Amino acid sequence: MRYKFVGIFLLFLFLVFTGCGAKAVGQLDIEEAVSLPEKHYPVGFDSYGKRILLLGNAGGRLEFYNIKNKEVEMAVEPVITGKSIKNATTDGKYVAWVEATNDNKMWSDDWSIYVKDLKSGEIKKVDESRFAGKGVSEGQFSVSIDDGKLVWATYESDGKHEFSSIKLYNLVNGIEINLRTSEGVGVSRFSDPNIHGDYVVWSEGSLKAGGVYLYSIKENKVYKLSDKGASPNIWGNSVVWIEGNNKLVLYNIKDKKEVNIPTYSKEVWAISLNEDYVTWYSSEYNIKVYNIQKNETNVINLPVISGPTIYGDILTWVQKEGEKGIPKFLLLYK
Repeated sequence: MRYKFVGIFLLFLFLVFTGCGAKAVGQLDIEEAVSLPEKHYPVGFDSYGKRILLLGNAGGRLEFYNIKNKEVEMAVEPVITGKSIKNATTDGKYVAWVEATNDNKMWSDDWSIYVKDLKSGEIKKVDESRFAGKGVSEGQFSVSIDDGKLVWATYESDGKHEFSSIKLYNLVNGIEINLRTSEGVGVSRFSDPNIHGDYVVWSEGSLKAGGVYLYSIKENKVYKLSDKGASPNIWGNSVVWIEGNNKLVLYNIKDKKEVNIPTYSKEVWAISLNEDYVTWYSSEYNIKVYNIQKNETNVINLPVISGPTIYGDILTWVQKEGEKGIPKFLLLYK
């Protein structure tokens, strides 16, 4: 009788804990997707407030969409009049963004990176172009933040001098370090920085070499993960990167094992992930999501214009509806 009682009690605990906040990983129900305001594109997710960070089409402001009450609230406006927000990210404690001249170029010579403390409302400039008005800068539009730590990449040239760096800034203690820096024409350029937990990843390229790199914050050490990979991303102990045009590699930092992800895509770029899923852009205008636990890729046929992209607990994309492109999101966990 005692063993029967213990068994029933353990079953009760299992049902309680799986029913309260547990994550259900499985088939995605696209029918539950929610539409967002037109021309407001998700760029981040606040896991504390359950809010989606939205960037307007013209880069005029950043807003939060509250999933609970379905209301939109202002988050950030450009600091400098005449400039627009090119990219942004949030970890729920801070919002970081890049401002540059309001034009359609993918680079700029007058960029600045700002961070807003969501608790205090304080805004701080973190970095800015060294060759403002004298050269070209690119790559700095990519920023990533997690737990109060911001990473970004820069490439700048005035025609005679070149600088390329991966930078890490701790917003709590104000300490900034260059994880990797090169100076001189024709040397490596760094791009695609991403941070999660104790690790930072990025890609590096030059005429002679390239690859994917991992930096351990605790060890203060850089590791090379791949000689031919590019465009990496990270979540927890999982790193993914692209090899060639359509090969995706999933790497586990702890056990140092690699898995090739079935992509079913002619092209692959802009990888995103969380602890359970990996997704990417492709040219097939549908959604492809790889389930890490099951080692399988789910193909969802929708008229997708851009995306899909994972931000923490949500999957986002822009879907064609008539003549409009409607941003959508799907909660990945119940």
